[in-house]
Amino acid sequence: MDEKLIDKIERGLIYYEKRIGEIDEHYDELGGRYARYSAGAPYFYKHLLPFWMHLLEEGGVDCEGFRKEYARITRKLDTLERKRGRDYREKLLDRLNDDVDFYPVIIYDFGELEPYELEIPNDLSTRTAIEIYMIELEREYDLTDIKQKVSTLDEALKSKYMQNVEEILETYFDAEDPYSPDSLWWNHPLKLLQEKQAVQNNP
Repeated sequence: MDEKLIDKIERGLIYYEKRIGEIDEHYDELGGRYARYSAGAPYFYKHLLPFWMHLLEEGGVDCEGFRKEYARITRKLDTLERKRGRDYREKLLDRLNDDVDFYPVIIYDFGELEPYELEIPNDLSTRTAIEIYMIELEREYDLTDIKQKVSTLDEALKSKYMQNVEEILETYFDAEDPYSPDSLWWNHPLKLLQEKQAVQNNP
């Protein structure tokens, strides 16, 4: 039984519900990257908690209780979205645009600032947020231009990451996130290292 994953789910459910309450209570204070309250705060948990529960179930753990709690909290998010209406979704779109605009700044210094254990999680959390916002909003908005821009920037990030991947893995022991979906490739530097080695071995 993966006790660390169980703790991650338990804390995630608590934070998921807490962030929903904070948004409703401080709605007029929602802002950009450096604001205390963010429109996007609950969506990390909305989209990753199901994956974590799936991982736990693959290990033979019954997650029925967790899933019921997740469904209950998600209904609260649905209620918040109906209450705040289109304006709330527009605020979420603004957060997506803010993070995409900031993405080149992250790439410029990526892998060059130390300590890695502080800089890299902060940088990559922005990339994860971009992905989650795009998933959340793609049915309501035409994100074609944003996705194309992100795809181009991803190539730059991947190139920069692969240049420094050995040093990052040697000095930042939690760089590889076993609780992150494969689709979030930036959380899986071991695969980037394998890809780099494959290219070096087959010039």
